[in-house]
Amino acid sequence: MKACGAVLATALALGACASAAPGLYDSAPLDDPVLGPCAWTGRITGRFVYQESALIRAYFEPANLGAYRVAVRAPFTMPERPLIRVSVLDFYEMVNGPAYRESEVSVLALHEGQPGWLVLTMPVTDGDSCGGGRAAWGYPKVVRRVTLDRSADRYVGTSYAPGGHAPEFALTLDAGEPDAAARDLLRFVHAFPNLTLRQGGVMQFGGLRQPVEELARAAPGAWTVRLGQARLAYPPERDNLLHRLGVGRPLAGYWSRLRASYSITPR
Repeated sequence: MKACGAVLATALALGACASAAPGLYDSAPLDDPVLGPCAWTGRITGRFVYQESALIRAYFEPANLGAYRVAVRAPFTMPERPLIRVSVLDFYEMVNGPAYRESEVSVLALHEGQPGWLVLTMPVTDGDSCGGGRAAWGYPKVVRRVTLDRSADRYVGTSYAPGGHAPEFALTLDAGEPDAAARDLLRFVHAFPNLTLRQGGVMQFGGLRQPVEELARAAPGAWTVRLGQARLAYPPERDNLLHRLGVGRPLAGYWSRLRASYSITPR
């Protein structure tokens, strides 16, 4: 597979191929002028081991199916129900590895007929996470400023452009009771893994054993979950991925905290 043929978000941007980038990557610069390069330094030995983290995650209708079809490139195919997922995560307590924050934009796709989240971009605040995630797992990581703020009933995650001043997007979740359609969607998507390409091969990661609400009831010591109403803001600029992709109405969203030791391994 030619390098530019594997570049998913580059096709959306009509831009150039990211140099020496294995997998599905945007044409955006990998490094950040303030936070530093996307590179494995060797200061971490062994796998990252996570202990406690929080996230906000929301699901949206696509507003531009033409752009969505461009995003879902071979070996992936369009699902019967296209969806866009946007998340902001804070891995603030680690057993091994640096604490860092992360955001991601993904689209639902099929691989060999099975659904999964094709990751379009994954900004992270740590260079080792960025370099290691790209090289080992095929994740489209770049180094960027990412924040996740919490108040009594509102959670706001922001992912920034290079330099850390201008937001690429802000995802807000207001805690509250969702409608039945939102709960149905969370049950529908809970088991779907992340999908990446590494050296032309598909890798799969994650997916939940149960819907998030059921996990919180089954393991309250590990999981805390609040459902709510999500909204997404991003600048209407040509080089903004979400603007190019086209995001429609919010369908479901939640905040969760997980306290459990684990490492990330592909399926």
